[in-house]
Amino acid sequence: MLGGSGGMLIAYSDLLLVQCPKCMSCAKIFTPNNAKDKDGPSYLGHESKRLLCVKCGYTKDIHPKRRWDNHWAFSHELYDEKQGVDWYFGLPLYLQTQCCGHKLWFFNYEHLIDIENYIKKRVRPSGLYYLSVESRLPKWMKLSKNRGDVLKAITKLKCL
Repeated sequence: MLGGSGGMLIAYSDLLLVQCPKCMSCAKIFTPNNAKDKDGPSYLGHESKRLLCVKCGYTKDIHPKRRWDNHWAFSHELYDEKQGVDWYFGLPLYLQTQCCGHKLWFFNYEHLIDIENYIKKRVRPSGLYYLSVESRLPKWMKLSKNRGDVLKAITKLKCL
């Protein structure tokens, strides 16, 4: 399902879909090719990021700085994704909707599809997967009584 990050949420941080702060359309947050110190040591999630709206042309960059311990980090605290915002700029995620009295959100379409596939499963893994994205899903999403509503909400978001 997920690659080199052991199934953790940060595996989806290469592309985040957010609402453009200027026109409210779908904007992208990604790691630009001309990122500062691109060839230096990379820490997943702590690379330079660019916000770009294809519709209105809005763009903004954010760069990590080298800390006292020689690691790269952003000068501000990263935002809490549980609020339905991206980590870097604090903008609302584009793929979000209300479902079962809760906010349902996804970083991008790959994240959405992976969670959809997990929700569709009738038998789910029960092993030690405590670092995986699936293990961190809220209980209301995993309940079989909410499966239909969650899948309906995901289908709605796939059309955006």
